[in-house]
Amino acid sequence: MLAGGPAFVLAVPLNYLLAHWAGLGKASAYAIVLGLQTTVNFFICRAFVFEPGPAVSPWKSFAVFFPGLILFRLADWLVYVWLTSRFGLPYLGVQLFNAALFALLKFEFSRRVFERGKGE
Repeated sequence: MLAGGPAFVLAVPLNYLLAHWAGLGKASAYAIVLGLQTTVNFFICRAFVFEPGPAVSPWKSFAVFFPGLILFRLADWLVYVWLTSRFGLPYLGVQLFNAALFALLKFEFSRRVFERGKGE
């Protein structure tokens, strides 16, 4: 979870700036934030969290990581839109809720992507 910290710290103010100052819709702003977070998290995880398997290139890892995490982010986004539009919950509160909700699932997926081929 600490590796996601830098991207998360940037995500909250970026979401606010895009939704309030830039005038984007909440759903569009959050979708942009999720894509940026996914890319930043890839580089942080590869450099500091996991020991990549020797047979897996950075490009191949990214080719698996990005679409896989985007699926998690899509689920995150759907929950966000549902809770903010259907129930009118505050969007920054929902963003914090989603960060906790999806953290463990994304970590396990990421571990499998980066450490694939190790110890076999």
